[in-house]
Amino acid sequence: MPSKTDTNGDSASLKKRKREPKDDSAQAQQKKHRRKTEQEKADALNREGANQTSHTDDTSLQPINGHSGLPGVSSQSQWKVQPPMGGRMLNIDPVFSPDEKFLIITYNTSIQVFSTESSLPIRRIPIPLTETDSENATTPAHIVATSLSKTQGAYIWVACSDGRIWNINWRLGTGSDTPFTITSSNLVDMSVDAIDLPNSKIDVLLVLQNTSPTSAQVVAHTRESLLEGKGEGLLLHSFDQSPQMLRFAASGRLIVAATKTALHIGYFKASKVASIDTLKFDFHSFDLPDIISCLDVHPVLKDKKLIRADVVVGCARGAIYLYNDVLSGIAERTLQPTKLHWHRRAVHSVKLSRDGNYLISGGAETVLVLWQIDAGRTETLPHLSATIENITISPRGASYAVHLDDNSTMVLSTAEMKPTMYVSGIQSLVLEETPSKESLVRRVWRSADEISAPVVATSNPRNPSQMFLCVGNGQQATQGAGTTVSAPLVQVFDLASFQGVSKHAIARTSSTEANITRDGQPIMEPTATSLSFSKDGKWLASIDEWQPPERDTAAFLTGSKTVAEAARQRKEIYLKFWEVHEDNSLELVTRVNEAHHTDLPQAIFDVASDPVSSRFATIGNDGVVRFWSTQYRIRDGLAVKGHDGEPLRSWHCSRAVTLPVREKQEDLVEETRKVFRSGAVAYSEDGSILFAAYRVSTEGLVVAIDTQTGTIRDVISGIIRGEVRSIQSMGSCLILLSEDIAVYDTVSDELLYSYKLKDTSLAAKRLAQLAVNHQSRTFALAAPIPHPRQDKLKKGARSELTVFSLDDQEPQLVQQFPHLITSVLAAPGSSGFVVVDSAAQIWAVTDAVEQPLILKPMDHMTMDDTVETQPVQDALVLQDEEVSDEEMEDADPMEVDDDDHAAVVAQQHVVQAFNVAPTFALAPLDGSFSQLAAMWCAKPTSSE
Repeated sequence: MPSKTDTNGDSASLKKRKREPKDDSAQAQQKKHRRKTEQEKADALNREGANQTSHTDDTSLQPINGHSGLPGVSSQSQWKVQPPMGGRMLNIDPVFSPDEKFLIITYNTSIQVFSTESSLPIRRIPIPLTETDSENATTPAHIVATSLSKTQGAYIWVACSDGRIWNINWRLGTGSDTPFTITSSNLVDMSVDAIDLPNSKIDVLLVLQNTSPTSAQVVAHTRESLLEGKGEGLLLHSFDQSPQMLRFAASGRLIVAATKTALHIGYFKASKVASIDTLKFDFHSFDLPDIISCLDVHPVLKDKKLIRADVVVGCARGAIYLYNDVLSGIAERTLQPTKLHWHRRAVHSVKLSRDGNYLISGGAETVLVLWQIDAGRTETLPHLSATIENITISPRGASYAVHLDDNSTMVLSTAEMKPTMYVSGIQSLVLEETPSKESLVRRVWRSADEISAPVVATSNPRNPSQMFLCVGNGQQATQGAGTTVSAPLVQVFDLASFQGVSKHAIARTSSTEANITRDGQPIMEPTATSLSFSKDGKWLASIDEWQPPERDTAAFLTGSKTVAEAARQRKEIYLKFWEVHEDNSLELVTRVNEAHHTDLPQAIFDVASDPVSSRFATIGNDGVVRFWSTQYRIRDGLAVKGHDGEPLRSWHCSRAVTLPVREKQEDLVEETRKVFRSGAVAYSEDGSILFAAYRVSTEGLVVAIDTQTGTIRDVISGIIRGEVRSIQSMGSCLILLSEDIAVYDTVSDELLYSYKLKDTSLAAKRLAQLAVNHQSRTFALAAPIPHPRQDKLKKGARSELTVFSLDDQEPQLVQQFPHLITSVLAAPGSSGFVVVDSAAQIWAVTDAVEQPLILKPMDHMTMDDTVETQPVQDALVLQDEEVSDEEMEDADPMEVDDDDHAAVVAQQHVVQAFNVAPTFALAPLDGSFSQLAAMWCAKPTSSE
């Protein structure tokens, strides 16, 4: 929680501004008396409970429902934080069910099951990962591998980096609460295969584990040994190299373990396995000419004997090496791989087809490449939306599951290469637990390793369940180079169905295979810095910026100009106005080049929407506030009409107001003067006043501007400390976020209270965010928490959310989150807030007595709470059992007991209840349940 600062006027920077005699109204005096009375009551309650409350202010995770350990926070607080929803799809191959009707995707905190026919979420199984609180831990515990059971298709094995292994029934959602534990606490990979014993066929788990920074082991486990608590397992192989990945195939007769530049291949020569203890593999190793980034194995069995094994390896510099019949090559010492090279950067995934005649590979070029091995030809599926991370071939070979690094997964038919399923989550920048495969070799560029700015997000007033977020073309493209982050797209994410609806480009993009320069540098895309909807949701204002890299501006140097100055001179800043159609498509109506401009392009700090009319306001680095409104397009004295016959509109600057700053205008364009500026704007709730907060060097002020006349009504100074992050208006109060958060009453003309941020580093202050909920008259502050071993917001950083009310200076809720909060906004149609974190999860902070339907995503409402419901289980397990139309017609209606069964419902009628709309447009599950209940509860009609 932010630390409270003195509000008694002792601090000069927060000193109450002296009021003029004319401001001493009866209304102000009455309001001050009321606030004082309420504060005295609150202080009395605090004193009464002082002996029962332990006041602490540590950085541990606070209880979700309960006392936060802070003065003035009631132990019976009505605020609560819902469990996280969604998450980040991990760099793990998706898993097909044996019948290919379901796809199992591994997230950072859960296993989620989707239907391949409808893309609908079927079940979400939370994985209880324990967060690492030790200061010596480098990364928290995370899932490293998932593998379908080879003996029981309804079970899936999940391995965690800290040595926990789950055996989960993904059909019923059971098994996630009882993990097995092995002795190793540093798992790298896991692979599962079935072995035939004399009397049974069992799953054998091979785990690849680090024993030291430069040594590893391959250890075998079985379900029986795990149940008996034998965590040591059976050691099969050890080597003094850093491990990368592991594959177990050919009915347990082939092991392929990859290190950084070598392959270790183990072969079980015996024809039968008497027991697990008799497993002994002959291992051979050989080096590769490049760093290994991915691999796949294609074994050929005959009469339960391994007669051939092909191994394909993808490397970090783009080459693919195919080893045909690797066992014969090892025996004869004639390993001659076939080298294939199409990719310019690391091969992220490569797979051999079921018949071994094709290769499928993908990487950062956003192109799916199909290799015909015998013919030596390639076919490509270009222009996918992001880097290809994982490829999985279905059991029958009829489909490919492709996981992209923009947090989406699609299923492609092998015959037509057309998508038959698509699942998308939040696509904002996240902090990965494992490094990207692009980092295996040194590049001429360095990707961003921290989150330095919030994710720009807003909700659509026309459809409150839809969230608009500024995202990039996947993680690799978003990270860019150095500290630059690209976000040229707007993702429309539906909270009701919890699916990504669409994406729109609001700035220039380079989503193509030619996404790097000749020098190997990534092509930098613009970044959208602000979004704001009009009150009716028909207009969207956006701001995007782009600056050429300094390496590309050397040719423009003249005189004593530096490279940085030449890059700033060519900076592009656009203010764009979009018309939002009913289908969420965006049509660009007006683009304003450099809306705030002197002799140099000036940044636009903020854009605000008028709450009572379709009007916007912006504040720029030039110290000017501009109002923007629409006008009809006129040509030859007549209004220009569109295809629908409606008059076309355009946007223009209707008024410009220069703020009363002390800085000279010529100082704004003087390149040698390093003056730091910041600002923000907000409309009053009735739209009559625009509040503009602006800071230049050490001077900061808040200006109240009459929106009708443009005259300055009041100037407030002394409440801005540091960079202006946000300003919001609620009733008669202003909430200002800078280095601290201050609440200022404009009627009584006094600073009510303020709190200082815990982390005062520059990165933390820039990630601090403010959200206001006018329905509950509350506001929320999200800010990072100081980390004892980090000065940047990298992996392991956390945030804290504090909820305040205007009527009480003590916080109503203080909650720490295990990840950085990248965006926070008021929950539409609710008194709470929606939080997006750096793990692509969404948290709902709501009132305990309120449960808004919009914050109930379908994947959390389906089957998690109906595990013991037999009809739901049968719907998954017995899907192939269908009732024919003849059986339905032959059913005798006289045999139906009206007291027990109201109606006989055909299966196709049940299916139609869920196929009424696309995935992203489905109604909440409550409506579908009501429709299904009506089918069985309806009175039977009398036949003629």
